[in-house]
Amino acid sequence: MISILLSCYNSQFDYLAQQINSIIEQTEQNWELLIYNDGCSEWLGKFINSLNSDKIKYFDEGHKGYTGAYNYLLERADGEYVCFCDHDDIWCQDKLQIQKEYMDQHPEVDCVFGWLHWFGEREKVESFQISDREISRELLFWQPIKTPSAMFRKARFGTQDSPYDSAADYWFWSKHMDRHYHLIEKVMVNYRRHEVEMTKDKTTFREQTARIIQHNLASRYGKVLTLESCKALDRYSKTYDPDLKKIVQERLEGLE
Repeated sequence: MISILLSCYNSQFDYLAQQINSIIEQTEQNWELLIYNDGCSEWLGKFINSLNSDKIKYFDEGHKGYTGAYNYLLERADGEYVCFCDHDDIWCQDKLQIQKEYMDQHPEVDCVFGWLHWFGEREKVESFQISDREISRELLFWQPIKTPSAMFRKARFGTQDSPYDSAADYWFWSKHMDRHYHLIEKVMVNYRRHEVEMTKDKTTFREQTARIIQHNLASRYGKVLTLESCKALDRYSKTYDPDLKKIVQERLEGLE
């Protein structure tokens, strides 16, 4: 079975209804949907109850924040496979089927993910190629895994225990950088880009990402770099320095 985890915070009804409908209409039907109310009014519980589905489980235990809410759901997931889910996206109808079939056929793979189709305020297909080995190698410095499109084996991953709410996904994946990841080169999720998200200040996110890079280097290699240097290693940072990253990678490879 597949456990789909969805935390709702200031969610919009129309967006959430579209996402849940895209899950209900999946070609793969062996799933459970766990929904946590982390900051929505009473309409959320009423809406979930109106769906009248024993495959959908609803939890409302007060505000826990992004990390706390997803960890709460992860601990209660019964599926062999797990997917994180955003409230405002729309899944492609065959997402679960394609990913489950690949995981079933490749027991050595711990996690798969796919491409994103951006829609809304900005339209594009976020398509790229990356080898399995390169995914784990790059997780030291940035997050190649597109969380809304991912499916992973619950037994091979730990908790969602990030100290950084804004960069919790990167903490989760990089904590497990030695796992076997695989990109399925297909659009799996329609990823909504709306004005609120596009105008969001990324300062906190970029600093938390740099702190995770700093933590990764220190815990894995015993190398302590300044926060500014770690910001320069993040390929999405305004201060990204590819030459510095190349130097650091070469030195780290000498330690392995």
